[in-house]
Amino acid sequence: MDYVLFQCLMGIKCRDFAMVAADQMTTHSVLFMKDDTDKLHEISEGLLLGLIGDLGDVAQFTQYVAQNLQLYRMRNAYALDTPAVVHFTRNSLKDCWHSGNPKFLDGLIAGYDERRGGELYMIDILASSVRVPYGTQGLGGILSLSIMDRYYKPDLTQQEAYEILKMCIREVQRKLVFNLPSFRVKTVSRLGVRTLPDIDTAMLNAK
Repeated sequence: MDYVLFQCLMGIKCRDFAMVAADQMTTHSVLFMKDDTDKLHEISEGLLLGLIGDLGDVAQFTQYVAQNLQLYRMRNAYALDTPAVVHFTRNSLKDCWHSGNPKFLDGLIAGYDERRGGELYMIDILASSVRVPYGTQGLGGILSLSIMDRYYKPDLTQQEAYEILKMCIREVQRKLVFNLPSFRVKTVSRLGVRTLPDIDTAMLNAK
């Protein structure tokens, strides 16, 4: 469980896009391993899966989901939409629990649909899922929800959503006793998945 608590995911969905940020820290017990881990994975065209948890579980589960989505597309000549991917992902997590090999993972799934616009779903360790306008995972996320609640609007621009994430990350870095110095940020829209500039301590401290 500590693997999940000491990491952070946050996301916002608006009319024309969804944006997700994740810390880039990899640790083992009390040891710092690396600070450039990408926890936001493009598992299908125009679909982002952000996962936090045990590093091995994250790698194995992400690969399993991505390859099954690719197989489905090859067999049926079309890709699953975001709600169907969420359903498949949470069922896969549930099957892990039933098999006696649970995956201790929390996640966000972000996508874009021409009719529904930006989409964002939360998935937790117990394989439950919910569609949300904004959401967070990990201890850092608890500090972010009040900021998102205050500033969120469905018609935010990408720049406005990015600024809200900056405020959230500044609060995480200010309040948490453990250090999460850098966050990777990605957005998904009708143009596909795009990587935005990392939000790190140097950026937040710049005048």
